[in-house]
Amino acid sequence: MSEPAALRDEERTGGIQVISRAAKILDALGDSPNGMSLGEIAQAVDLPRSTVQRIVGALDSVQLVRSHGAGGVRLGPALLRLIASVHTDVVAIVQPWLQALSDATGETVSLARASGLQLAIVHYVVADRELRVVPRIGLNLPLYSTSGGRALLALDSDEEARAWVGDAYEAITELTVKAYPDLMERLQEIRRTGLSYDRGETLEGISTMAVAIDTILGRFSISLLVPSARFQKHEALFREEILKCKEALVDEIGKATLRD
Repeated sequence: MSEPAALRDEERTGGIQVISRAAKILDALGDSPNGMSLGEIAQAVDLPRSTVQRIVGALDSVQLVRSHGAGGVRLGPALLRLIASVHTDVVAIVQPWLQALSDATGETVSLARASGLQLAIVHYVVADRELRVVPRIGLNLPLYSTSGGRALLALDSDEEARAWVGDAYEAITELTVKAYPDLMERLQEIRRTGLSYDRGETLEGISTMAVAIDTILGRFSISLLVPSARFQKHEALFREEILKCKEALVDEIGKATLRD
């Protein structure tokens, strides 16, 4: 190999390595909305602090992160704008599948994502029938009590979920999960079956069933929102159709690669 070609290969390999390291840093910051110190980032991504400082500086210069002294590096405005754009793209992609799920079940379907400790609804398809559930865009509900929130929590380990939501929870209804051991049992069941349930824990008279999709565009939950009076009667149909929807969406968007 000629010297110029060898140099080009070396530069290309070095560039890929920098991109990979930057991606790991952004991923770590995405899991820590309250920010991280350079030392914490270095430990999380297993890189020297000096390397992390250099990459963070470059990311900060293009607003992909924001550095606020010794206490914290957070995701920056440029990346957050990109994330908002991706969410818009996701809605366009999933809309036909959500509509198909609503048509097959005759029930309202919602798309949501985690926003801090809350489940934020970003899109929905309302059932075309007299008695139906109509959610609100931007409605924030606790991760621990909602089927969609628990489906998302179940994507992580018990320890990660505990660090995220804590040990004790405010009761929204008489049926709301109240402590982490109870939540852990539910997360284990979700991992086993792929399905998450909320039977009146968040809103009285409303039962929901959800699945989580972990895709290259992010993590989202798909939920069926049903008046409790008819939920049990059609539960088998709901299970079949929502799992079919999940499989189709993961195929359509692309499954997230495993984290290091």
